[in-house]
Order: sequence, then C-alpha cells, then structure tokens
Amino acid sequence: MTKPEYIYVVVIAKPPEEVWKGLTTPEFTKQYWHKTEVRSDFTVGSSIEFMTEEGHVGCEGEILSADYPAELSFTWQFPRNPETAKEPHSRVTFRLEPIAAGTKLTVLHDQFPANSKMYALVEPGWPLVICGLKTLLESGTAVDFSAEH
Repeated sequence: MTKPEYIYVVVIAKPPEEVWKGLTTPEFTKQYWHKTEVRSDFTVGSSIEFMTEEGHVGCEGEILSADYPAELSFTWQFPRNPETAKEPHSRVTFRLEPIAAGTKLTVLHDQFPANSKMYALVEPGWPLVICGLKTLLESGTAVDFSAEH
C-alpha cells in the first residue's frame, strides 16, 4: 500500500516575506491555527512546537529546512491525541513562491505511515488553517476557521 500525502495550494495576496511571518510568528499563528502559538528559532535541527492556550504542546517536531522566505519543512507529531501519539512523525513542507499577485503557497504533508490516523485529521484540517492564514494576511481580520471544525 502506498503512503498517503496531502497537497494544498493557495494564492495569498501578500509577498512571501509576509506569508513566512504569518507561518512563523506566535502572534499570528494563535489567531488562525487552533489558537496555538508556534515556537521555534527555525534553524535546522531545532524543535518546533505549537503551544495551546493552556500551555500544552499541541503538535511538535524538528526543523528539517528553513530557507527564508522560500521553504520551511519540519517533522510533525500530535502527542496529545492518543490515536496518533504512537505514529511515526510525518513531514510538513511549506513552499512559498513569489508570483505577480503575491505568493503561491504549497503545503505538502507527507511521510505518513500506511493507514495513518494523523492523515485522516490533517486532510480536512489544512484547508481550514491555511484559509485562516490567508484571511488574516489579506484582510487583517483574524478568523480561526478550525474552531468551526
């Protein structure tokens, strides 16, 4: 059986530097990403954590690449969910490509084990998170679409 991978592509009417900031700054992520604050120094080998309002680690991983403002990649684990806590880490890669209208953002989430329960969670989740980012950056209004899910 082949391993699943998830790909989501969106255009955001902001330059890559602003999209990068939206993906890597706690003040931004807590507004659209399940109210979590991203924490990392974004150097290869460093940890990345998405901290909940209660101070728990929502998701965690290790930075695999950080090529500002073109690509960010890290491993992904969701330790708080008993169904996914024992699965091997998967990988998230954000590719930011400058285009005339702003930034073409590609989200690639891959390296899931076969029959992954994590994949079943991220497949409907990524569009909600990325639409929240897009709305925040383009309008200045924070909408956490994931709160509706």
